[in-house]
Amino acid sequence: MLSAELSRNVARVSVGLAALLATSALFHALLPPMIPKGVAAKLRYFSEHKDEFDTVVVGTSQLYHSISPELFDATTRENGMPTRTFNFGIDGMHPPESFFVLDQILKTKPEKLKWVLLELGELRARGFDILGTQRAVYWHDWRRTELSLKKAWDPRGNAPWFIKVSRLWLARRDFISNLTLFGKQVANVGRVHDLLPAAERERYADAASELGPHGDGYRTAGNAMSAEKAASFQQRLAKEISGATQEYFDPTTEKGYRDAAARIRVAGATPVFVVTPVIFQKKTVFRQSPPAPVLVFNDARKYPQFYDPKIRIDDGHLTQTGAEDFCRALAREFVSRVGQP
Repeated sequence: MLSAELSRNVARVSVGLAALLATSALFHALLPPMIPKGVAAKLRYFSEHKDEFDTVVVGTSQLYHSISPELFDATTRENGMPTRTFNFGIDGMHPPESFFVLDQILKTKPEKLKWVLLELGELRARGFDILGTQRAVYWHDWRRTELSLKKAWDPRGNAPWFIKVSRLWLARRDFISNLTLFGKQVANVGRVHDLLPAAERERYADAASELGPHGDGYRTAGNAMSAEKAASFQQRLAKEISGATQEYFDPTTEKGYRDAAARIRVAGATPVFVVTPVIFQKKTVFRQSPPAPVLVFNDARKYPQFYDPKIRIDDGHLTQTGAEDFCRALAREFVSRVGQP
């Protein structure tokens, strides 16, 4: 009798869970993804004006606060390859999040899109909560969650089997975090609140600031670092230069960028990868031929002008003067590398 009752209870719970999962899956399929504040304003604006642009810049704050579409387009025009650019840089938007946002851009089906400049950097498997719950949840579909899990399990991609086994324990917090965020994304946690008018207004409350003074997605970052920080920056930069090495991207990061490049091409555009002039001097390369041209600027020997503390805010960001110089250099290199037959 007890066994029969237990079986019935298990069956009821199983049916209830299956119904919950089915309902969640249905709502997840019917509802558009909830794009959070900080991303929503740019995506809405681009969706409404998508056919006005042929070039899109996608990446972190290092591109957001450096690439002025007005200046970039003027420079490409002067060098014989006119462009019409939108800056889709977002503060703190590293891969896999940048891959998800790229997909949302491509889903708008911009008819005139020719070029996508995508910031190149290591895929991340942790630290998502620093930007808030919504920013951490919305991009955690299975494709991006799988990338994060693989990165957490084997960060360099060359670990022997016994190290991988130990990583199941050592990286348990990363596994739990990513799977929890995936569960929230699939289960539509908080979606009722997100659909309320007040939540909608909050997502777009800072749209004017996020889009920048010219509405093209670009805005400046700040002032030059202090003398004390400049001294520290120069010391650390010297160590970076003397210890600079070349390494391969881990397989998970490489796969993410190869897939992104393929999706850009399917959309009828050409991918271009950009490495910004950050303090870190390590050169990271693809194991095989890169899936897109790579424009590399984290080389203080080749580009010393971008490492003058007078035009730097911190390790990764430039003042307006420095950003304008970098923007021109990027535009010229872009034309030189991809604009010539």
